[in-house]
Amino acid sequence: MATGIPDCYKHHLDAQKPLRFSPDGKFRILHLTDIHEVSPEMDDDEDKRIPEAKSAETLHVIEECLERTSPDLVVFGGDNLSGYWEEFTYDYMAETIRKIVAPIAKRNIPLAVVFGNHDAEAADRLPFLAKENHIAVYSEYPEFRGTMNDEDVTGCGNCNIPVLSSDGTRTAWNIWCMDSNDYMRNPDHTVIEGAGYGYVHDDQIKWYEKKAAGLKAANGGRTVPSILFQHIPVNQELDLMRPADEGDEGAVERDDRYYLPKDGALETGVLREMPCPPRKHREQFESWKKTGDIVAAFFGHDHVNTFTAEIDGIKLIQTVGAGYHTYGRERGGRLIILDENKPDSVETETLFVDRITNFDFS
Repeated sequence: MATGIPDCYKHHLDAQKPLRFSPDGKFRILHLTDIHEVSPEMDDDEDKRIPEAKSAETLHVIEECLERTSPDLVVFGGDNLSGYWEEFTYDYMAETIRKIVAPIAKRNIPLAVVFGNHDAEAADRLPFLAKENHIAVYSEYPEFRGTMNDEDVTGCGNCNIPVLSSDGTRTAWNIWCMDSNDYMRNPDHTVIEGAGYGYVHDDQIKWYEKKAAGLKAANGGRTVPSILFQHIPVNQELDLMRPADEGDEGAVERDDRYYLPKDGALETGVLREMPCPPRKHREQFESWKKTGDIVAAFFGHDHVNTFTAEIDGIKLIQTVGAGYHTYGRERGGRLIILDENKPDSVETETLFVDRITNFDFS
């Protein structure tokens, strides 16, 4: 598995300043997930104005969220591209990535990414869609803060990003970017039909634990408070749910059964679809509890869920989808504010963006 970034872009790293808290002790992050962008030229809709309008709406969401938040860092939360479209070529892939990066680049804001289940879904048939090729295109941007992998582990994009205190003397917070992978796959990388979504593998968990231990040692034996971004939520989100009847107000369906959140399970936001984590595979969250650094984890994947919940002292937070080439209701993003003097809490706000076109996308 490739690590780092392509040699031709390593010179960008020399010019990058470390991420750092502002003099007011705050650090602002914009989470944009499920952008799901494609090139309108790939769409065979007879009325080309429709895919063009979808792209215009999606880019407007990105622009509007940037204008409202003035972030210190942007994180793309996976399914940044709709990589299941067979119409993709390498050029379309690169063009689409550059298009969604452009609003960030023109403001010179640092950018990190995690991948979702769709970014490279068709890579077994279209090998150029491999996530390492996505990273190569993202790395063209001089303020890209990601990597193919920090170490040789499963997936792509696994890394951590430290944020220095306002005086620059210590790592005040840490940001994890994890690849939750896409689907259960055979050794030849073909999808195992009906086996469910991917998950964070044991070697990724061991890398995280080792890296967290190193950060703690470098911090004088004190755990570095951290937040984590990945696309597919952890299986423990299902622990928030209880059985319900079909006619119950707000009930969501999965496999012909109906569910509601347990009383008091959701602190803020709404549940509009059943959480879709991997089947079983609960080890990652248990590792967070053991390691003790994760204050909050942010997910995409479930486009219309915006809830915040807490399990065993760890916030699980769903961000609304941003893109129009996919299903959704409202679109937007999430502002996250870290405070260097409050290592046990995270301030966050859901952002909704109004439409600018009147096409019927249903």
